[in-house]
Amino acid sequence: MTELLHHVNQWHWLAFSLLMLLLELSRLKGWSFVVGAAAFFVGLTLHFEVMTWPFQWTLFFIGVLIFAFIRALVVNMKSSG
Repeated sequence: MTELLHHVNQWHWLAFSLLMLLLELSRLKGWSFVVGAAAFFVGLTLHFEVMTWPFQWTLFFIGVLIFAFIRALVVNMKSSG
């Protein structure tokens, strides 16, 4: 299983991002957008910096947390306004 993780490159992350953003079109209420944005961020970062797979996944999960927090702020502002 870890052999699959060792060979993930920027194109895998960008393809996963595209898939998540396309799934968002089926009205998943922003959660696939959060995951897709985090995957895009990792893919874009890999274009400029070489990273090992544990760092890629750590960056992905941190990105998901940050984008989920931003999504929660936006939803909260929309519901209160």
